Amino acid sequence: MAFNKKYSGLPDLDLAPDIYETPELTDSSTLPTTTVRSSSPIQDDSENPHIDRQRLQPDEARSHFMPSRVDARDVNFSDSIASRKKSYRTLTRTTRRRREDGTEILGDISDEEDETLERRLARLRREAEELKAEIDAQKAQKDAEQAEASDEEGGVDELTDGVLELSRALDNLHTVTSGGGGAQPASAEEMLSQKLSTGLSYSSPGNKQQSSLALRASQPSNIPAGILSNAASFETRLTALEAALGIPNTPLPISPDDPSDHGIQPLLPTLTHLSSQLTTLSTTLSGPTAPTGPSSSSAQSSTAITTPHIEALATRIRKLTADADALSAARRRATEAVRAAIAARLAATTSPDAAVEHADTLSASSAQELDSAANEQAARIQALYTTLPTITSLHPLLPSVLERLRSLRAIHAGAAHASEDLAALEQRQAEMKKEIEQWREGLKVVEEKVRESEGAMKGNMEVMGPWVRDLEARMGRLEA
Repeated sequence: MAFNKKYSGLPDLDLAPDIYETPELTDSSTLPTTTVRSSSPIQDDSENPHIDRQRLQPDEARSHFMPSRVDARDVNFSDSIASRKKSYRTLTRTTRRRREDGTEILGDISDEEDETLERRLARLRREAEELKAEIDAQKAQKDAEQAEASDEEGGVDELTDGVLELSRALDNLHTVTSGGGGAQPASAEEMLSQKLSTGLSYSSPGNKQQSSLALRASQPSNIPAGILSNAASFETRLTALEAALGIPNTPLPISPDDPSDHGIQPLLPTLTHLSSQLTTLSTTLSGPTAPTGPSSSSAQSSTAITTPHIEALATRIRKLTADADALSAARRRATEAVRAAIAARLAATTSPDAAVEHADTLSASSAQELDSAANEQAARIQALYTTLPTITSLHPLLPSVLERLRSLRAIHAGAAHASEDLAALEQRQAEMKKEIEQWREGLKVVEEKVRESEGAMKGNMEVMGPWVRDLEARMGRLEA
């Protein structure tokens, strides 16, 4: 048959004529019995060893890849080398374990019934860390976009709180497991510290959610009431102990005249005061070079040391008494010398009788003055000894009071300069006010002049406008 010329240029086109084969006819029938089949070039490959005819196992493949999780976010699969590529991350929980008979087990160990407590705890902690990382990534993405609503923020905060509580519970379980299977704290202090730490950890998420709590209704607190009571009682006992030891910065107001205050005197300042008194007394009795024995000496050595101390004290008292007697004798001699000198002066200037009388009068008056001065000095010393207990009780307050007085003195010293500076500032302010008034007056004059010039300019424009228009019309006519 004729072949179309438009297909002659196509490759692999068979141009040979079609051949149809028919079977041979038999003698008894004119119909063909079977179709003649040509030999097929296809060979039987059932015995080819290079072909694997084993069927696929979809269940096994599914169990193999089901625990895997691929994180392909922000991953660049293109062939471009212009940008920095980021590979994807695959997370799987599939583990291999061997049974006692040597067989391997594939799959998540959480699906098995023979999972131990240690493995379960490790798995839960690992899952908690992964969940925390996912929540942190979600929060970072949300902060970068800044497009979520307030209700979604509250949901993320609740998830964060749940993860924190789960991590805290897992840490407690790990601590109990490593400490010997749930052993209780060794002492009440450890129990209280554990309760306080738990209370603080419960209260920390509440501080982070102050903004979200303002939008939501009030929720019941998850802080146990026993923790607050234990913390309050511990704080009360600690405050009483600090007050008894004298640790606080503000000393206790102790009055020496009130016997009820002697029971709450701070221990540390009292011990320091007693130590200083004992040191002074021992130095006074034994002298500065007297050796000090150990605190664990026997009663015989203490008795042997006490007798010389008493003798030294008696000797010092006798010496002080002798010095006082000598001082009083010297005062009497000085008084008599003064009286004799006054009497000699009077005897040289007046008659003997008048001089004697005047000398007796002067001596009596001088003796009265000396006695009054001595009495006044004794009264002052007695008053000082009377106020000495008050000064002693106020001893802890004296440094702060002196510091306050020094600061007040500096403030008062600067107050005079401040008043002078204030007066000078007020004077300068008055001068500036006068100058401002003058500038205002000058500005008003200038504004009036400007308004007058503007009015004159407008009048000139009204007069010159018709002239200019007439001149333009004439120029137009001349050009035409």
